[in-house]
Amino acid sequence: MSRIATISPVWGCSVDDLRALAKLAEGGRFEAILSPEVPPFNALSNAQVFAEATSNIKVGTWITNIYMRQAVMAAATALTIQEITGGKMMLGLGVSHKPVNTRYEIEMGDPVETMRDYVGQVKAFMDGTAPQLTLKRDLPKVPVYIAGLTKGAATLAGEVADGLMPYMSTVDYVKELRGYVAEGAAKAGRDPSEIDITLGIPSIVSDDLELAQKSGIRGFSPYLNFPFYQRLMINNGYGDAIDKVRAGEKPADVFTPEMLDSVALVGPPDRCRAKLEEFRDAGVDLPIIVPGAAGKQSNVEVMQNTIAAYSG
Repeated sequence: MSRIATISPVWGCSVDDLRALAKLAEGGRFEAILSPEVPPFNALSNAQVFAEATSNIKVGTWITNIYMRQAVMAAATALTIQEITGGKMMLGLGVSHKPVNTRYEIEMGDPVETMRDYVGQVKAFMDGTAPQLTLKRDLPKVPVYIAGLTKGAATLAGEVADGLMPYMSTVDYVKELRGYVAEGAAKAGRDPSEIDITLGIPSIVSDDLELAQKSGIRGFSPYLNFPFYQRLMINNGYGDAIDKVRAGEKPADVFTPEMLDSVALVGPPDRCRAKLEEFRDAGVDLPIIVPGAAGKQSNVEVMQNTIAAYSG
């Protein structure tokens, strides 16, 4: 089976739901199930729930906000999950978005340099080389991934991380990001093939293509209000759409089915799988399916549809 991972929803997702979703993903032979982070939900805590409910699947964060916890505690928590899983923890780190961080009175500074410093600290705390430590935990290395939508983040991943975690990117932009990772790796004297290129890909599986597209536009168009995603969509080739949003048009009115199809897996299973192969061919090592509902479906129902469409 080709590599494939998924994430849990956050909104309306109880701990019992998290356990059920993790077991479904494991039963579907997915490589990993990862948790987003939207306060008051904690991605690292959710990853531990996955770990306690499963035996074989990798677990982790997609992603956890570096501004909301000290590096030493992110490392310590990740190591506990690494021990629970017997070496199957994936630590995805990100800077979130300015509107979100401002809400919590967080000053971001330079996100790229802040991330560079944070990754260095986290790795040192996990491998025991940090001078502040008096104890070392003897566990397998925890791979550290950087969430990134831009050249700066992708280049940094090539320099210091074990993988990159972009989202909602076109096939062409994935190729660009992979090139930036290679640039960063070359700068640091690393082999680019050692950096795991993932991609978060929205997925709405339904035999009713029109319903799936309408659901996708309703669910994902609000992202066009965020500066980071505006920049991403410009990089994806949709600058005209962002100009319209900045001029006051509603994101849902400018987010077309064509835009959705270029960054997502939408419609009947065969159609979704065919698009998924385009992303693999563009250089995505580990597709991370971001399940979405077509109409009214529970989180468990959505995951069941996702597993049926992509597993095996």
